[in-house]
Amino acid sequence: MLATSLIFTFVYLFSGQLCLAETRYGYEYIPDVDGWLRLYTVPSTWANARLRCQLEGGTLASPQSNPLAAAMMKMMGENGQNLNIVYTGINANIAKDDYMTIDGLPLSNISLKWAAGEPNNCENSEECLVMNGAGELADVNCSRVFGYFCFKKSAKMSKTKCDTWDSDYQLDPRTGSCYKFHTAQHNWHRAALTCRAEQAHLAVINSDTEARVLKKLFAKYPREKNIQNGDWRTIFGETFAEAGFETWSVNEPNNYLGNEFCGTMHRNGRLNDFSCDIKTVFICEITPLGKEILDGHQHRVIKVRRGKRVTRVR
Repeated sequence: MLATSLIFTFVYLFSGQLCLAETRYGYEYIPDVDGWLRLYTVPSTWANARLRCQLEGGTLASPQSNPLAAAMMKMMGENGQNLNIVYTGINANIAKDDYMTIDGLPLSNISLKWAAGEPNNCENSEECLVMNGAGELADVNCSRVFGYFCFKKSAKMSKTKCDTWDSDYQLDPRTGSCYKFHTAQHNWHRAALTCRAEQAHLAVINSDTEARVLKKLFAKYPREKNIQNGDWRTIFGETFAEAGFETWSVNEPNNYLGNEFCGTMHRNGRLNDFSCDIKTVFICEITPLGKEILDGHQHRVIKVRRGKRVTRVR
């Protein structure tokens, strides 16, 4: 049976107890940065920490300003679990030894101090940075496990009528529940984590009425349409929609041979997924800071800040 002819529901055989993390609370507002922090004390690998924060609509926090660094150190000191090291979002996973935050801020733009003897790139395998309670950084292997912070901008903390930050959830009066269809395909465990991060859970069918509601929702997404292959992001951590362009070539992305995890552009100007290990030509881009670009089609001015484009209507 094709994967796109079925959907996961919250049905799972297990022994023992199922422990689900509470995601509705735990964020603390930091006025000096107009954002919210949540400290996760359960150790995780860097990749899983980044994933959790991303699914919650935030980013793996980095001490990229003095107020944010101070807030992170304060919460570490007050957590009561003797947590003295956390992952930061600063990493060199894209290019070896070229450290930047998840949203693309280079290490050279961050005021920081290293712990004694750091960085040392032990065995040439340390590409993620951690921070201790004194605000000192060290490089570590990304597969090691540490606590971490998720950071969310204030705009992403507003709640909808469905009691979540995610506006894609829609209330159905026939059941009194809110639903969201995910077009990115995942296994059961990743699907469950995604729902929990959105303050929800995998759908539980409690009645014939609810079965009909889900059947109708499912029918809106035909097997050959609207089913995504993964969660694609730019090097700045943006979705393609946030970046401003998400037009794929026909029948792409298709993850051919199961190893196409990097993005390319065809000569038709449309996107294509591609193996990260195959050599091909590429284009580099520089947009000078403070440069204003007139977008004639949209009649807007795009202001560039720290390598990103911030749009304002003219």
